[in-house]
Amino acid sequence: MEKTGKVKFINEEIKKLEKIREGLQELCLHKDTTVKFDESNNLRVVCCDCDKKLKYPSQKELETFFHTNK
Repeated sequence: MEKTGKVKFINEEIKKLEKIREGLQELCLHKDTTVKFDESNNLRVVCCDCDKKLKYPSQKELETFFHTNK
């Protein structure tokens, strides 16, 4: 398999895995959440079970995040 063929195969596999992840995230109840930095260094509320980014944190969530991470 040529390099371009390998890259194409890998990209197709990534798309398949992303669809599987999205399906699992849709089924998750998101009961346990935390505040984390995302890839762009923005703070987001994220599900601890499925790692889905749910929302931007509220002021209270930010205060808790910064208080517990001192």
